[in-house]
Amino acid sequence: MKVDVANGAQDVMERRIRIEDWFRGLPVVTRLDVAPDAVTIICRGLSGNVTAIRDAEGLVLCDTGAIDTCETVLASVREWEPDAPIRAVIYTHGHFDHVAGMPLIDRDAEARGAPRPVLVAHENAPRRFERYRRTGPFNERINIRQYSRPGFRWPTEFREPDVLVRKSHRLAEVGEAIELRHGMGETDDHMWVWLPKRRLAVIGDFYTWAAPNAGNPQKAQRYVIEWAETLRAIVAAGPEVVVPGHGPVIFGREAIASVLGDIAAWLESLHDQTLALLNSGIRPSDIPHRVAPPEHLSDLPWLKNNYDDPEFVVRAMCRLYGGWWDGNPAHLKPAPDDELAREIALAAGGADRLARRADSLAKEGRLRLACHFAEFAAQAAPSDLGAQATRARIYDQRLKAESGQMAKGVFRDAIQEAESRIASPGGELRARSVKMK
Repeated sequence: MKVDVANGAQDVMERRIRIEDWFRGLPVVTRLDVAPDAVTIICRGLSGNVTAIRDAEGLVLCDTGAIDTCETVLASVREWEPDAPIRAVIYTHGHFDHVAGMPLIDRDAEARGAPRPVLVAHENAPRRFERYRRTGPFNERINIRQYSRPGFRWPTEFREPDVLVRKSHRLAEVGEAIELRHGMGETDDHMWVWLPKRRLAVIGDFYTWAAPNAGNPQKAQRYVIEWAETLRAIVAAGPEVVVPGHGPVIFGREAIASVLGDIAAWLESLHDQTLALLNSGIRPSDIPHRVAPPEHLSDLPWLKNNYDDPEFVVRAMCRLYGGWWDGNPAHLKPAPDDELAREIALAAGGADRLARRADSLAKEGRLRLACHFAEFAAQAAPSDLGAQATRARIYDQRLKAESGQMAKGVFRDAIQEAESRIASPGGELRARSVKMK
């Protein structure tokens, strides 16, 4: 399917195409004029968009692309502007899908005999990169699970920024006023880039054509109310073009105000509901079951729960305001999961009974409960092929019922883990027969 890149935002907003189909129809990269002497390289898949700004002194890049797209991104920039030096690079934030191309850009400068570009980032970015170095294997496993990419390799080498920004900064290394403004949201090192002369805002992952990634269950803390405040500040600046971190560029003040205003309202509602329930004194573990986005925002094509999940956002806020304890005294210093599962199986009369109950609950459509029973059965008897087959079967149903990539990644990983136990020597044929019953 060929998509209209220039009018993608309007097509999605008017429901002529679904955002997931728009992404599928993209080439690997597409270059789009977004303002005078400014282009955005729109990337398919997990790679962030890259914007190149040209003035009399050279180029400024906002972000650099992911490891699998950065070479093609730079080639597209050089096709548009083959001669001008890249004077500066701005990181909207330090996520790997936005910063991986920096070594390639440095080599481009070296090959041209030009000075190395000035790298500008928020002052929290170096701490992020140090955390990435310390947790490389852990982050690699997380991202393999989240994105279902078995061959993924987590980067651990990052160039240190030359200029660090705290609240705001006007880029002095180029001829035109380029304003950088900090705001917390998906990360604590996030900035948005404002070019008042061109009415252009490059906002990174403050918007990505999905409900905000504000509750990722496997990643560091997100900042919900600050995210909403930043979106409202962007709208108040009056941009006529907004480049999101992923997906189609938004043209027109009315469309920008509508999309970003709705995202801000969605975040504010979840925040205020969660805080009210925390202050009421109920257990934090009960709060995610009592909070939901406003109904009038639940079916907007620019606010789909195709990545994160409102429930995860609520849980992240409970952690931010109240720590990791969920309010259940038994969970403060709990028994190991496998020990608990064995005792529950003993009380129930065996792991097979737990597995059968999991299947019964699934048939009733009570998949959340079914997952608990399937986990108890598999943990109580990890070598029991029937229990593992039940676990794989239940999570397969859960996977098919989910829309968000984060939940799908975890459930798919659970299926693969159960199936790997089933496929042990001598057990594969028997396990398949059990699974199909």
